[in-house]
Amino acid sequence: MALLVPNIGELESLRYLIAQNNHTQSLSDQSPRNLVLKLFTSDTTPAEGDVPSPTAYFEPYGIGNTNAYGYDPYTGYPFCVNNRTDQDYTSQTGILLNGSRWTIEQVGSGTTAAYPEQAYTFTGAAGDVYGYYVTRANNMPTSVQGVVHGAGVGIGTTVSKGSGAQPVIGVVGNRYLTIDSAENLNDLTLGMELRDNVGVQTGTKVVGLDRALNVVYIDLPLIDNIQAATDPVVSFAYGKITAVGHQLVAGDVIYVAAGTGNTTTVSNSYTVFSVPNADEFYTTPSIRPLTNANAGLDTCTLYSSIMYAERFTNGPYTISNNGDQIKITLNVSLD
Repeated sequence: MALLVPNIGELESLRYLIAQNNHTQSLSDQSPRNLVLKLFTSDTTPAEGDVPSPTAYFEPYGIGNTNAYGYDPYTGYPFCVNNRTDQDYTSQTGILLNGSRWTIEQVGSGTTAAYPEQAYTFTGAAGDVYGYYVTRANNMPTSVQGVVHGAGVGIGTTVSKGSGAQPVIGVVGNRYLTIDSAENLNDLTLGMELRDNVGVQTGTKVVGLDRALNVVYIDLPLIDNIQAATDPVVSFAYGKITAVGHQLVAGDVIYVAAGTGNTTTVSNSYTVFSVPNADEFYTTPSIRPLTNANAGLDTCTLYSSIMYAERFTNGPYTISNNGDQIKITLNVSLD
C-alpha cells in the first residue's frame, strides 16, 4: 500500500526538489544544486520513461531542429549566468535558477512552487522550439555535453579495507559486513563490486553504507565467514568515466547514456562521487569497472538529467529573427 504524503510532507519534498533551501551556509554539503531551465527543439512529447538522447530534448544550439551538441550555440541561446558567488556554472547552457526566488503556496491538498517569468532572447534563427525542461545545475561544457561516444567507461581502481589487526567481519548468510572502526569509509559508495575474498559471491555489490557504524550492506548473501583468522581483507572495485575537460565536481547530477554495444553500463542518472583530475571522474552508484574498448563498446554519452519537462500547449514557437523571445513561468506541483 502506497504511503499518503500529507501537506507538510509535500512542502518539505518540494523545498528539496527545487533547491529552495539553498540559503544554507554550506550549499555543497546541505542542499542540492540549483536548477537550470532549458529549451528543447526536438519534437518531443514528455512521457514518464523519457531520457535525454541524440533525438530528444536537445537544445537550440544551431539553426533548425537538429542536434548540435559538441559546439557552442550560435543562435543566442544563452550560457548560464551565475547567481551565487560559491557556484560556477558559466559553461552550462540555459538559465540558472536561484532557489531563493521560488515561492510555495498550499491550497487544499496541493502544494505548488512558482518561479518568476524567465525570458530567452535570440540573436538569430533557431527553428521550432517545442518546450522546456529543468535539470540540476552542473558546469559540463558544450564540448562534452551530448557528444555521442564522447566519454569512455574504463577500469578505475580498487580500494581495500581490513587487515589482521583491523579486520573486516562477516557471517555466512548475512548481507552486510562490519568494517573495523579504524577504517574510513568515505572512499566507498553504492554500486562498488566486492572482490578478493572467498566469503563474497562473484558480482556482489554495495547497496548501502552506514558510515557511523562502519557497516557495508551488500546485495548477495555471504557464502563464508570473514574474520581475522582467515581472510580479513575485502576489496571494492569501481569504474571511472573519462571525459576531457569535464569540469564536473562531486555532487553534480548527470545522465550517463551507455554507448552502442555497451551492455554493462546502466544508462541512468548518476551523482558525481569523486573527481581525481580534470579528465576523469567516478560516480555513485558506481559504474561497473571494465576496460575501455572501441567506439560504442564501453563508451558513453554525458547529458544533463531531466527533472521536469513540459511541451508548449500552443507550440512549437518558431525562432526566425534577431530579438525573438520565449517567456516561461515555472510552476511545480505535488498533490
